[in-house]
Amino acid sequence: MRKLLILLTIILVAFVVINRQRVFLLDPIARVERDGVKVDHAKAMINYSNDVLLMDGSGGKSRVYLVQHWDKEPVAPSVLKCLSGMACLTDDDRATGTPISIGARGNRAPFAGVTMTNRKIEFLDENGALIEVTLR
Repeated sequence: MRKLLILLTIILVAFVVINRQRVFLLDPIARVERDGVKVDHAKAMINYSNDVLLMDGSGGKSRVYLVQHWDKEPVAPSVLKCLSGMACLTDDDRATGTPISIGARGNRAPFAGVTMTNRKIEFLDENGALIEVTLR
């Protein structure tokens, strides 16, 4: 039994190392804000290179955003397999997805593009709201 557990652990670690760009793990201490207001029902997941997968359940509808360093474009991922909200797997290292059509900002302060650092990601959603994810 012990040998089987060790073997399964080695296989799991090898899978995560090989797919480190595709595997997103929950960041329990990440902070998500929409236009400066904390969002309680949002989960931020990160992968090896700090790309962000955001699952936002606020406002009564579920939205998923993926922002990767290689294109810095918020997309809704086409293929996403999740395990109980703790880990997700995308279809490729450079995941495919439908680009988010950015909404109008209205009378809010202008913001263009996507800002990504190793600690903070900022982008606009389909309603023109500024989404800010702070990783700790």
